[in-house]
Amino acid sequence: MPCLYVVEPGAVVRRSGCRLLVEKDDRQLLEVELTDLDSVLLLSTVTVTTPALCALLQAGVETAFLTGQGKLLGQLTPPLARNLALRRAQYEKERDPLFALRQARVLLTAKIDNQRQVLLRHAADYSGPQPAVEAAASRLEQLLLALGNSPDLPALLGVEGRAAALYWQAFAEMLKAEGLAFSGRRAHPPPDPVNAVLSFGYTLLTNLLTSLLDGYGFDPWLGFLHSETYGHPSLALDVVEAYRAPVVDRLALRLFNLRILQPGDFFPYEEGGVRMTDDALRRFFQEWERALLRLNLREALKSQVEQLARVYRGVEEEIRPWRWSAREGPVGPEG
Repeated sequence: MPCLYVVEPGAVVRRSGCRLLVEKDDRQLLEVELTDLDSVLLLSTVTVTTPALCALLQAGVETAFLTGQGKLLGQLTPPLARNLALRRAQYEKERDPLFALRQARVLLTAKIDNQRQVLLRHAADYSGPQPAVEAAASRLEQLLLALGNSPDLPALLGVEGRAAALYWQAFAEMLKAEGLAFSGRRAHPPPDPVNAVLSFGYTLLTNLLTSLLDGYGFDPWLGFLHSETYGHPSLALDVVEAYRAPVVDRLALRLFNLRILQPGDFFPYEEGGVRMTDDALRRFFQEWERALLRLNLREALKSQVEQLARVYRGVEEEIRPWRWSAREGPVGPEG
């Protein structure tokens, strides 16, 4: 159990020796050894005792707090040695526009190609013609060539925008379950179940990467693609781009197409958004952990951060983003 997810409203997490206990109404829901954990994720409706938090810090386990809508409230991180030399190199590279352009180009190339691979895999998994999906995959292949000829960051972002429009149109075609309303990607707030799952998954993925970057000594808030916005970990958002489609988007397709989640598992909340019920959250996290294990994603993210450090130190010229192939993974609908 690399990560402990506690989503039961009113649950209490406390320490008992070298173990964590999750209890509710004088009933024990779970018991886990601290040494088995890499991280803990708690919803804001869960209580955690001070001794439990201290034990997590002593064990080097990071704890993240999320709202039910998937918004990261904050993290409790054990004190780690800060890599001052790496941060100096990061700040120096940040002032180099050619460096930023080079990294942005290879990163967006990986992102768009991974989106294309998701489309190709879907077309292979489902019997019968998939003309909209196949046409979008072909057009994305053409846009990949345009990225190489883009002279600056605005031009790169223009290509990315065209690719996103094609991809999300095809994504709607890949949703096979009845009763789903998805007219495109919208996040603030997510107005439908599909967007709610996508936003929740992206938050979890970004939190994983932010923690790794911070622990390695990077400044996660200083990136080369996303603008520096207060409260947004720009570097984490940069690097996570290549992972979005194969990890989160495919998980969303699996959850809805296999009817693990259905429209009735969501309810409206403030400002026109929707969120998962508590029971739906439990099912989501079960599938989320399975997806991470199937893709060996935690190790992939660690390797990505280590390679990024070599880039900032000048040992390598370009980031080598994570790639996913349509030929990988188990056969079956959104397997």
